[in-house]
Amino acid sequence: MDGVPVTRALLSALLLAGSLLVATPGGATAAPDGRCPQSRAGIDQLTMKADDVFTATVDKRTGQGRTVVYDVSVDRVYKGDLDSVEATVSTPSSARECGLPDLRAGTDYVFFTAGADLETTSTSGTAQATDARVGRIERLLGEGRSVAPVEPAEATFTRVAGERTSFERLAAPGAALAIVGVLGLLLVAGLGRRRS
Repeated sequence: MDGVPVTRALLSALLLAGSLLVATPGGATAAPDGRCPQSRAGIDQLTMKADDVFTATVDKRTGQGRTVVYDVSVDRVYKGDLDSVEATVSTPSSARECGLPDLRAGTDYVFFTAGADLETTSTSGTAQATDARVGRIERLLGEGRSVAPVEPAEATFTRVAGERTSFERLAAPGAALAIVGVLGLLLVAGLGRRRS
C-alpha cells in the first residue's frame, strides 16, 4: 500500500513538470537558476518566427537603461523589408533577461529580429555569421539581397569644339537678330505712314 501513494506523487510531479515544459513559450526550458531559458527551436523554426533575418557588422554599442542598442552596417537581407545600410538593433541589457549585451564591434553577425525596433534576444537565433550558419540561412531563404547604396553616376562634360569661341562669334547671332528686328519695325512703321 505504501508504494501506491509514492507512485501517484511521482506521477503527479512528472505531469506537472511536463505541463510547465509545454507552457513555456517557444519550446524553451526555464533554467533552474533563473537565467534566460534556452530555446530548443532549430534554425528553420527561428527563421520562420523572425520578422527580419540579415547579416550585419556591429559598428557601435550604446546602453539605454535596460536596453542595449547596436548601430550596425547591414550587408545582406534574407527576410523582411529592411532597406537601409545603417540600422539599429535593440536587446535587453541583461543576459538573464535573454539579452545579447556583449556583441563585439567589428564582428559580423546573423541577426534574427522582431518588430519595427529590430529587437533581438539570445533565444531568437542571433549569432556570429560563420560560413556554416550563413550557408544554412541561404539554403532556407535563398541568397538574399544587398542593401548597398547605389553610387550616383558622376556628371561628365565633353567639349563640343576643339578651340575656344571668341566673343564676337558668340555675339554675332544675337546682333543679327537685333538688326532684323529693328529693320522689321522700320518696315512696319513705313507701311503704316503710307496708308495714312
